Amino acid sequence: MALEAATLLTWTGTAVRIALVVFVTGILVKIGDSLVERVFARGPRMGGPHFDESRGRTLASLLKSALRYVATTVAALTVLQLLGIDIRALLGGVAIVGLAVGFGAQSLVKDVITGFFIIYERQYDVGDYITAAGLSGVVLEVGLRTTKLRDWSGDIHTIPNGLIDKTTNSSAWASRALVKIPIAHDEDVRRAMAIIQEVCDEIRKENPNIIDGPRPLGIGDMDTYGVTITVWARTKPLEQFALERELRLRIKEALDREGVKRPYLPIRMKNDP
Repeated sequence: MALEAATLLTWTGTAVRIALVVFVTGILVKIGDSLVERVFARGPRMGGPHFDESRGRTLASLLKSALRYVATTVAALTVLQLLGIDIRALLGGVAIVGLAVGFGAQSLVKDVITGFFIIYERQYDVGDYITAAGLSGVVLEVGLRTTKLRDWSGDIHTIPNGLIDKTTNSSAWASRALVKIPIAHDEDVRRAMAIIQEVCDEIRKENPNIIDGPRPLGIGDMDTYGVTITVWARTKPLEQFALERELRLRIKEALDREGVKRPYLPIRMKNDP
């Protein structure tokens, strides 16, 4: 009877300790979650204007998940030790397996770490046009392990974040539009620039995507056949291509109406030296 009572007391004490471990783990996880929420609630002050609420929620979720994994692992090992299981042998086997897996998962770890800093530093967002790892396209998805791009042909590229060592974001700031208009040597350059300026003023009134300009800068080049007038403008991100096409069309129509000639490029025959 005395032996049974001692065994019962031992098991009761073990159960109480296990319950205490679970309780303390839950409290620590709640405290950690609260601290993470408080830190990322101050996002605009700690990260500047580019650290928005959605980005703070993403990073807070990642950190809280990591906290739960660590706390659960420590609690599970403590419970096993309380149950009389030798965790040293268990940890030794886990370490060997973890080492083997670690060698094979180095690239995965690198992808996740790089992805975390891409999200934290806001190097690019969904919808931005970027160049990364030798590929260019619009960002469809930014994850911890991969970034997905869609190029102009519609192909979707999935890039492991670990391969992204340099990024060019074409959507982070205003874009430049640059158009070169060639005219003949015997034309009045100042008159041609005045015509081009009139067209630029009309387009500026009609196009809400223009930030600055457009305006002719003057003669940008001069060769045997004629001179080239450069037209410059600054637009909202990725709107420069449409503006360049519109400028070329409208300027050509205006120059044709005013009789301004373009350079004459002679056709070379096959037998010409």
